[in-house]
Amino acid sequence: MLINKVISTDIMKKIALTLLIASSISVFGQAKKGKEPKMANTMVPGYYVNQKGDTVKGTIALDSEDETAIYKGFSIKIGNGKPTAITTKKAKAYGFDGRNFTVLPFDDGEVYIEYLTKGRLNFCEYRFMGKINGEPGIESVFFIQDSQADPKNADLKTFKQFKTMFYKKEVKDYFNDQPQIWSDFDKFVFDKTKFAASVKEFNKFYETAAE
Repeated sequence: MLINKVISTDIMKKIALTLLIASSISVFGQAKKGKEPKMANTMVPGYYVNQKGDTVKGTIALDSEDETAIYKGFSIKIGNGKPTAITTKKAKAYGFDGRNFTVLPFDDGEVYIEYLTKGRLNFCEYRFMGKINGEPGIESVFFIQDSQADPKNADLKTFKQFKTMFYKKEVKDYFNDQPQIWSDFDKFVFDKTKFAASVKEFNKFYETAAE
C-alpha cells in the first residue's frame, strides 16, 4: 500500500513537471510571436523654430526607450492635433524642459546638438549609439563656438568639434580673453561638467564686463 502511494506521488510530480514545462514553452512561444511591449512616450511642453524663424509651441514627445533620438529629430503635438514628426529640414532649433538644441551639419547629414552652456561661448554636445571599450554604448561629441568672436578670428564663430584627449590645446583660442580660466584646465582629463562650468564662468565675466 505504501509502495503504491509512493509511485502515485512520483507520477503526480512528473505530471505536474510536464504541465509546467508545457506551460513555459507556450508562454515563450507567444512572447516570441508577439512584439515586445513598448513604453509610452513622455509628453513635455516645448517649442521649435521653423526655417522662416517662427517659433511654434506645443508638446514634445520624448522616446522613452531611446535617449539619443532627440538628436536626430522629434515629434510635436500642436493643440488637439496629432503628433507630427519634425526633422532637421523643418526646424533649425527646438527645445523642451530647459534643454535647447540647434541644427549642425555632421557626417554628411544634419543633427541636433544640445547647448550645455549658452552665451558668448557656446558649448554643445551630440550623443549617438556607438561603442565604448568595444561594447555598445552612447558616445558623445563636443562642440564649441565663440558667437561674438573678433572679425580677425571669424573662424571661431563656427561650431568646432574638439577631441577630449587634446581639448586644452584645441580650445585655447576661445579663452584668450580670460587665459586664467584656460590655464586651470586639466591637461589630460576632460570633465564635461567642469568644462561647462568654466564656459559659464567665462560668459558671466564677459556679460558683466559688457554692462
